[in-house]
Amino acid sequence: MAGSTPFSIEDSENFNRSFKKLAKAHKTTNGFVECVDKILEDLIEDQYPTNSRNEPLPGKIHLPEEWTFHKLEFKVSKGASGQIRLMYLVNTTTYIIKLVWIYSHEQFAKRPADQDLKNVIRDILDS
Repeated sequence: MAGSTPFSIEDSENFNRSFKKLAKAHKTTNGFVECVDKILEDLIEDQYPTNSRNEPLPGKIHLPEEWTFHKLEFKVSKGASGQIRLMYLVNTTTYIIKLVWIYSHEQFAKRPADQDLKNVIRDILDS
């Protein structure tokens, strides 16, 4: 949308740690890092692409009203290890996207454990 306020992307310690682990596992996959970079660039323009969805919050955590939680799915190669999931928070008031976790379907068939997710989201919102 022309004239709309651009979003900025902020990573988290957990995102960086999970990205490094995935990048190491995909070092033979051509363009893995570039693919993730492109996905992140696209999120700046469209925070809710068709391959993303609202994600249920873990446990009894409540987000402040301006935040929403999402999971985006994309493929970088064949098989479970090539099915990548990116979890992120969107703040529509401050125009910030906070990267929560990136992982493969091979690492977590559904998603990381609720307690782990809850802790990561709390850390992100408290920082």
